[in-house]
This record gives sequence, structure tokens and C-alpha cells, in this order.
Amino acid sequence: MNAKRKRVVLSLEKKVLIINRAVDHGESVQKLANEFGVGQQTVRDLIKQKNEIFKFISCAEVSAKKRKTMKKSSLSDMESALFEWFKQKRIEGIPISGPMVCEKAKWFHEHLKIEETFNASQGWLFRFKTRHGIRQLDIQGESLSGDLTAATLFNDEFNSFLSKLNLSPDQVYNADESGLFWKMLPSKTLAAQSEKSAPGHKSSKERLTIMTCSNATGSHKIKLTVIGKAKKPRSFKGTEMKYLPCDYYHHPKAWMNQVIFSEWFFNVFVPSVQKFQNEKGIPKRAVLLLDNAPSHPSESTLKTPDGQIFVYYLPPNVTSIIQPMDQGVISCLKRRYKKIFLRYLLQEDCFDSMKELLKTWTIKDAIFAVCNAWENVPATTLRLSWAKILDQDYDDEESIEDTVDKDIKACLDLATSIPDFTNVDEDDIVDWLQKDLNEEGFERLSDSDIAVRYGSVSTPSTSQQPDSSSESDNEEHFEKIQTSQAMEAVDVLLNFCEQENFDFHDIIGLRKIRSEVRKIISNQKKTKTDHFIF
Repeated sequence: MNAKRKRVVLSLEKKVLIINRAVDHGESVQKLANEFGVGQQTVRDLIKQKNEIFKFISCAEVSAKKRKTMKKSSLSDMESALFEWFKQKRIEGIPISGPMVCEKAKWFHEHLKIEETFNASQGWLFRFKTRHGIRQLDIQGESLSGDLTAATLFNDEFNSFLSKLNLSPDQVYNADESGLFWKMLPSKTLAAQSEKSAPGHKSSKERLTIMTCSNATGSHKIKLTVIGKAKKPRSFKGTEMKYLPCDYYHHPKAWMNQVIFSEWFFNVFVPSVQKFQNEKGIPKRAVLLLDNAPSHPSESTLKTPDGQIFVYYLPPNVTSIIQPMDQGVISCLKRRYKKIFLRYLLQEDCFDSMKELLKTWTIKDAIFAVCNAWENVPATTLRLSWAKILDQDYDDEESIEDTVDKDIKACLDLATSIPDFTNVDEDDIVDWLQKDLNEEGFERLSDSDIAVRYGSVSTPSTSQQPDSSSESDNEEHFEKIQTSQAMEAVDVLLNFCEQENFDFHDIIGLRKIRSEVRKIISNQKKTKTDHFIF
């Protein structure tokens, strides 16, 4: 009589190992069953459950090494809200203790109106920390580490998903937001040093939020998204919003939120992707890869009615490791923006001081500059940013590190040409370029906002609705510029440029502008004549 086999409970890590060896390497069921001490039917069941297991592990907040089941907490909504709160407090650098977590858990349990009884015991706290990969509490500024295991498993799952839907890299996109300090100087400039010694000095951190988005081949860049505080800043005087080189939105604190993101997805992203696919003859289907920032709505709401354009979320704790826009794209954009900013500051000799010159650098200037920088982010940088997720040919690409070194040198060369920057060295330039590197672009949620997201609380979230009334002081009504005034100004500028022997291409550009203004004048006259005859 055969001895009864001892019951073996496999960890998720071993289950994945069995699945990979059976599916990818073709090892026999019998061999794997004998090696791991389980029945052959267990191995067959694991192979059948491949997608379910991989999906769970890639979306889990903790490494799969120790877990043995895919059982979720019975209080999953409360724990999801609590973990959202925890991540946000850590981003803000607020130290969190065990008792703080337990008290906030009770608060969410009450506000989510969960009927099931809950005891915030030390045992529950231990399990919560284990489920969500929290190593320890009570440490200032501890960050949640990127989970390499989850990243690897996500890549396998995501590539399998793309293969199943027959999606090419041209149809795979990523978008990410970041804050930009658009007027900040390096710390060792004379202007910055003199301001530091002034009473009540605050480093210039006037910020905009920018959002970059492109496909994995770099062949399709979506127009840059910019979020400012004002609905229509003073510097926009005379400029119609539709003629800006970006899609501009406003929020009282210049943050991205779910309302703005949804509007961008349906009104900008979807039409732009559809137009690109029509022009290139690409199958009409696309996926947008996103991180779990609170500014991003749920996966179920971000898809077209036909389901052909949709989003796919990265698992927690892998954004810094594999999210494409965080792999050198946004940093490249910011470096190129700051090079343009430095070139503008070369005009210092024309002003009484650097302080006076900085007053002339407006949000409108910053927007045109950052859009110019986005246009000049190389397609190779965009392609390389996907190297940790997709299998593409990257052998002939210039490394991102080489690009960084070139940009640093270019910024240093420009800076040392500016009189006010005599004390600036390479270390200062590197520090300046990194000041807003990790500046988040998303809206910080209140506890009530988080409760609304994960429960049925009916209290409206005020942070979801940008308050334009608070920005009225930044708006200014203006009279429309007459075409005759524009024509006169173009003629004067053209004559000046020709007199001073400006570059030939600049003069040609001005002549084209003059021709366009003349066409507008001609059309206006024709309209008036037709109206008179009628």
C-alpha cells in the first residue's frame, strides 16, 4: 500500500516557478510534481490558473516570495483607502507610527460605513504591513521600495497581454505628470544668494504641472499638457487658448486631478491617437499605461465606448523602476527647458539687474519654452524609456546617460556666460537640474476624498472641482489687436531686422508672417464689400 503523500503548501513564488518551467521550458508534469512533492493534478491546475496567479502577483503591494494564497482581506476597501492615505503621507514626508495607522483604519472603517466588525489589533497591523510591503513605521521619510519581483512579473503579464491583443509598440502609450519650477535659479547665482540673505526669503518655486505622453516607438508624441493656477494668466493677453502649443488646464494649486485627467483622456488623447492611427494605417486599438497616482480615475471609466482605447495600470511600488516617462524622459524635457531658460537669461546686460530680467519671464514664455523642449526630446530617448518593459532593438541607440552628460555640460557653458552666474559650478548645475526632478504633479487628496473614492460616501470632493473664482485676480480683459496695428508692427520689425542684418531664415519667417497678415486684411475687406453689396 502506498504511503499517503505529505500535504505541501506551495508559496506563490514556487507556483510561478512551476508554471514557467512547464509552459516556457516544456518540463513534464510528472517531473515537476515529483520535484516539488505535489500531485500531477496540482501542477495541471497551476498551469490553468497561470493568468490569474500572474495578475494577482503583479498587482499585489508586496513581493510574492512568502505568500501562499491569493486570499484578500475581508476589509479590502478599508485597507485600500488606508494604504492610499499611507502612501500620500509618506510622499509628504510625514512620519507615521503604528497607533496612527490603527486610528486612521478605525476612521476609514466608520466613514466607509462597513458593517463588518473591525478590531485594529496588533495582529491586524502586522498583517496589513505584510500585505502592503511596509517594512517598518516610525521612520521619517521612509519610502516604499520598488518591488523588483512585482516589476518582473508585471512585465511578463503585460507582454503576454500585448501579444494576446496583437498590439505593437506603436499602439502602446505611457503618460505621467510632474511639477516644474519654471522660474528657479541655481543656488550659487548672485541673485539667488542675495535673496537668501533677505528677510523672509523663500526659494522661487513657482510651479506648473506638465504631463508628457508618447507611444513606445517615439513616433507619436501627444501635445504637452500644462496645468497652471490661473484660468487665463495676464501674460496670455492677446493669445487665444486654442493657439497655445499645449493643452492648458487650471487648478487652484496647479495640480492634476481626476476631472482634468478624464477631460484630457477623452478630448485630447483619444482623438490624437485615432488621427495618428488613421494616418499611419495602424489598427484602431491602443492602450495607455498609467501609474496609481490619485489623479488617475479608475480603469473602468477610462475607455472608449467601443473599448478599443483603454488604460492599463502599473502595480504599486514599481513606478520608479519601470514606468517609461520616469526612465529619463521627463528629466530630459526639464533639462532642455532649463537650457532655453538660461539662453533667455543671457540678455542680462539689457536690464538693470537679474531680478528685473526675471520679471519679464512669464508663464506664457515658460509654456512656449517647455513645449519647445518637449518637441526636441529625441525619439531615441522615448524608445529607450521602454527598455525595461518591452523587447525592442535598442543596440544603435545613444544611452540616456550620454544625453544627461551633454545636457549638463551645455547648461554649465551657458551659465558661465551669464555675469550673474560667476560662482556657478558643475555641482550647482547638477543640483539645480535635480531640484524638481521628483516633484509630483498630482493633487493631494484629503481623508474625505479618499473615503469617497473607496466607499459610498456622498460628500462631494471639493478638490475635484477647480475653483476658477479664486483665480479671477490673475485674469485680465483686453481689447483685440486690430489687423492694421499688427501690419504696422510687422513692417517695423522686418525693417529693423533687415537693417541689422539678421539671419536670412529669420527674415524669411517674418516675411511669411507679413503675408499672412495681408491675407487677413484682404479677407476682411472682401467680407465688408460683400456685406455692402448685399
